[in-house]
Amino acid sequence: MKKIILLLFIFGFNTIHSQDKVTYKKGKFFVPTILYSQYPCLDNVITQTTFYQMDPELKSEEQVLKKSYFNIDGYIKDPSNGKLKIYITIPFPRYTTTQMDSVYNSKTKVWIYHPYSGYDVKVNIEVKCADKLIYSDVFVSSEKNVFQGGYNKESAREAVAYNREKMKNSDIKENLTIEELGIDTVIYSTMDRIQRLLNYKLGYYNDLVKDKFEFMTSKAHPEYQQMFAFENAITEQMGKVTLEKGLDAKTLIPHLLYLESLLTKYPQAPENENIRFITAYDLALTYLLLENKEKALYFADLVIKNDKQSSKGTDIIARVNKAYFVDKMTRTHTNRFVELKKLGFKIKEEKEEERLAFFERIIQEDADWEQEKINRTNAIEKSINERKNILDSVFFQKNSDLLGKILNSLGGSEAIKKIEKTHILSKLKLEDNNMPQMEEKWATEKNYLLKKKTPNNYFEIVNGPESWVHDDMDNSTEKWKKINNSDYSDIVTNLDPLNLLTSFRIDLWNKFDLVSDDISDGRLCYHLTYFEKTLNSSNRTVPKTEYNLYVDKENFTIVSFEKTEYFKGNKSSFERKIFQDYREILALNNGKIPHKVLNEIEDYYGETSYQELREKVEVNPVFGNRIFMKEVYFGSFK
Repeated sequence: MKKIILLLFIFGFNTIHSQDKVTYKKGKFFVPTILYSQYPCLDNVITQTTFYQMDPELKSEEQVLKKSYFNIDGYIKDPSNGKLKIYITIPFPRYTTTQMDSVYNSKTKVWIYHPYSGYDVKVNIEVKCADKLIYSDVFVSSEKNVFQGGYNKESAREAVAYNREKMKNSDIKENLTIEELGIDTVIYSTMDRIQRLLNYKLGYYNDLVKDKFEFMTSKAHPEYQQMFAFENAITEQMGKVTLEKGLDAKTLIPHLLYLESLLTKYPQAPENENIRFITAYDLALTYLLLENKEKALYFADLVIKNDKQSSKGTDIIARVNKAYFVDKMTRTHTNRFVELKKLGFKIKEEKEEERLAFFERIIQEDADWEQEKINRTNAIEKSINERKNILDSVFFQKNSDLLGKILNSLGGSEAIKKIEKTHILSKLKLEDNNMPQMEEKWATEKNYLLKKKTPNNYFEIVNGPESWVHDDMDNSTEKWKKINNSDYSDIVTNLDPLNLLTSFRIDLWNKFDLVSDDISDGRLCYHLTYFEKTLNSSNRTVPKTEYNLYVDKENFTIVSFEKTEYFKGNKSSFERKIFQDYREILALNNGKIPHKVLNEIEDYYGETSYQELREKVEVNPVFGNRIFMKEVYFGSFK
């Protein structure tokens, strides 16, 4: 009997030992982890592009939106080829009302009023991953454009009434700008909301997550040594966790198998509650971190059934359910942010290369431009000298007798050599167009200015080797544009006063061939022609430009001038000028200059005919060279 009592005492003591001697502590670890998007197909996508389809009236906002939106966490913006594609369609916001809000300032005891325009902003969103639609929505937002400034109650009422009347009686798209309406403000506000929504759905974040293990502290317990080995192993592993790499399963498997065996060794009973709790909980948490969904749920359920701190099991189940799994694995660790950093460095390097290439190109362009200016300056000087040489030696030129008679009709060589400045004011009369159009030209040996009012402003300026154009019809932000080499070659001929006044190209005279007489504008004329040719890419001679000059056989005035351009051997444009109404000019020894010019043009725009009625033709008038500086016209186009 005593032996039985002794055995029962010993058994009871051991039971109490297994329960009371199992003490434990919390082991806290902060580990980096990634919070994933809702869409697994984006896991390997790190570039994103946004495409916009805007109402035509909102086109000015597109560049602002491209620059500012969207910045999705975990991606790098790509201008055109991102794997994550976001398509945004924005119709013109609908005006709804004008109201005012009020706020009471308790410190100053004053009501502050804020009038505003209300708009309904509608944005269609489509998100594609590798051309597969993963999300779409129609985002409708009621937004406010709060008026700038401070208002009391009365001024706020007046502002509301005025704005209501303005919005009621105006075609807002036609009469008011985007900024005046506050459309830009309400669109940006809506896009900010969409930014937050897309970040929530598509974004990838890195974070520090606090995980708590339960470690045995009962050194006298028979399982302590192996439990302590698990503590050391998991502590070492948790210290190695990065965004790219989680726990090493191979290292932990022997420890996990040991822990699982304890759940068999210590079956569910009140006396085993503590050891089963720390064992099941550590297993559940470890398997969660190893991204093993099934085992994490299984051991979390055992924690709940053990009925000691069952909320910890519930917490793990909640974490499992909240995690996004692919093939039963949580997506906790990836090299995404390393790849982002690499791509960021690559883009930075590419941008640096582009920046250096840009400056190298600028340096080269500057060098090329400086050389081009030298070439143009030399060409202008050469043209001036050649013209003077021809005028000084008419007798030695080709068809000298005819050349002398033409020059005499214009006032003679000496008078022509003395031309330093010219000014022509003309009215342009187009077919089927009664709108007045004026054209004015000024020229010196090295400068030329054309000013048209049609009624839009149009300017051409040649200032030595430099030349620019301004056109009100050009909607680009650049006020002045440099004239390209081809157009410069055409315009610079106006520095020759004979060409400007009569289209007589004295620089081409020795290239002209005198052919059979012909009729032009009803008059019998000398006919001179010159065919300029060039080599194509196959080294074949092809026509480039054909010139035809018709000179009245009776009074030796220029009757007409024709110019035909060819492209790749085919006719591309034709221009004819017919000169009429010759009048004497005192400054040219009463030489006669045409005051009416009939213009005919054929090109890819079609056929155009118009008259130039010269109201004023001046030789050597008084004007300053300052007019040939484009800076003179800044702010003076309207």
